[in-house]
Amino acid sequence: MRLFVAVDLDENLRARVDPLLSRLSALQGVKAVERENLHTTLIFLGEVEESKVKEIISALSSVRFTPFEISLKGVGKFPERGDARVVWIGIEDNGKLVELAEKVYIELKKLGFKRDKDFVAHVTVARVKRRNKEIEKVVKEFENADFGKMIVGNFKLKQSILKPSGPVYRDVEVFGCDERGSE
Repeated sequence: MRLFVAVDLDENLRARVDPLLSRLSALQGVKAVERENLHTTLIFLGEVEESKVKEIISALSSVRFTPFEISLKGVGKFPERGDARVVWIGIEDNGKLVELAEKVYIELKKLGFKRDKDFVAHVTVARVKRRNKEIEKVVKEFENADFGKMIVGNFKLKQSILKPSGPVYRDVEVFGCDERGSE
């Protein structure tokens, strides 16, 4: 199973990102992320034996956090210089999302998982398949956009099923926050 841990965007934010997705979808060589797939990845686990899933769920169940607010602001690209390969929306969160990603990583590290790269709070909105100068214009147009806020009250273990039309994500398990406030 191809697995990752993520925070999904709520429906309100997905709706507010639609104009950007529409603009990106219209560009040649650009694959916009499906609106229902919008999320921020806390850690990518890759291919995992199905027999390890219960262990992963058990480890993630011990992650404690209180609900916190994130704001989606600004659009950029990776890499910063040169031709874009990924278009993203930035996340402002006073470090809470980084803290959650770190707690998740600490638990999964005990099972032997490693990060493929450092966590950077963002939402990928498009992947660039072929060079297109128009991407720069769209990034510039939305670079200071404010897409709104949401409360993060859970995170999910998700399965990525790769299909010719693009990935399909399935929730394997949802982990809620600790409403009592203990961290």
